[in-house]
Amino acid sequence: MTPRVFPFVWALALACTLACRRTPDAPRPPPRELRRDLELTDEQRAALASLAAAADARPNDASARKLSGLAHMRFTLEGVLSLRDRAELDLEAAFRLAPEDKDVTRSLGRFYNLRAVAGDYSKAELQVEVYRAHLGDTPVERMSASQFVAYSFAQLGEILASKNRGRLFEALRKIEALEEQLAARVRAHPDDIEMRALAGNFAFFFAGNVPLHQRRRVQDAVAHFLVLRERWSELRVGARDPDECPNTYENFMFELAEGLLVLDRLDEAAEIHRELATVQPPVTRAKELVAAVSAERLRNAGRYAGEMELMPPWPSDVANCVVCHSYTSEVSLQSLHVLDPIRLSDVPTAAVPKPIPPRAVKRPAP
Repeated sequence: MTPRVFPFVWALALACTLACRRTPDAPRPPPRELRRDLELTDEQRAALASLAAAADARPNDASARKLSGLAHMRFTLEGVLSLRDRAELDLEAAFRLAPEDKDVTRSLGRFYNLRAVAGDYSKAELQVEVYRAHLGDTPVERMSASQFVAYSFAQLGEILASKNRGRLFEALRKIEALEEQLAARVRAHPDDIEMRALAGNFAFFFAGNVPLHQRRRVQDAVAHFLVLRERWSELRVGARDPDECPNTYENFMFELAEGLLVLDRLDEAAEIHRELATVQPPVTRAKELVAAVSAERLRNAGRYAGEMELMPPWPSDVANCVVCHSYTSEVSLQSLHVLDPIRLSDVPTAAVPKPIPPRAVKRPAP
């Protein structure tokens, strides 16, 4: 996806893919605590309606379907979750009409993660199909960095598809193969900070969802994220854009602190939690909640030492699909492992909805 359409957030995609610890018949609890990130202005609402109407009037026009799908996707990722189905409808139509469009295949492939995190794996096979169209026949060793990122998420789709078929050992083999490829990529490109972020988030996620080699995965994740913390300014600008991704730093650093607690490195974890306990501008609801949880971690650090229940790091439900982008959306506490209960109503807020300029919603050419 282009930086303006789908900013860099590996935490979003990793938390939105596979739940190996849950059986296919174990539904996830609904995200009752989540609310919309922002209220659309009348102009924005009208612009979206115009895009949808154009797509409906020209159902075989790939451009009209793409513009409507990407616009609805963008607002969904801001927290307007009710727009997910419309975004999928148009992006899927655009894919069928123009499967060679890389923006569509990249966007749709990642966007299916929002469905998977809610426990709906019905489109895993389609996710695999979309990524295959996106990547073509390029060998892994010849892939560019962006292609390898897409490939990694394509493999997650393959893992989920294997799980859907009940082939759990096959899924595990694919997980291990992907981890080996990630490690090889980092060895070959040790200064690629985004590869560090990618590999680290995969390791954190699998540490919490695969009941094998958990501590080794946490150690790997922490090693990658310590490099990321030291060289944060080298991360792609889009990932650090305060308008598009105001909470990426807080999300990533909270993950690192959780990993350090698991490894009983309490002083290092405390340094990060103290930093996160003070909300930095722009003030968002996500930062306020991260601050509240960080303060709780500081009070109880010794009781969390070595606690693998901290994996995967919170939030590991549908909230993770909007946490980096959101301004006023509540970040669900349902997946939070916590000793001192925290209620959303106990955390005051000064967050203001992000103003989205009307030009962010493009209308199709007549």
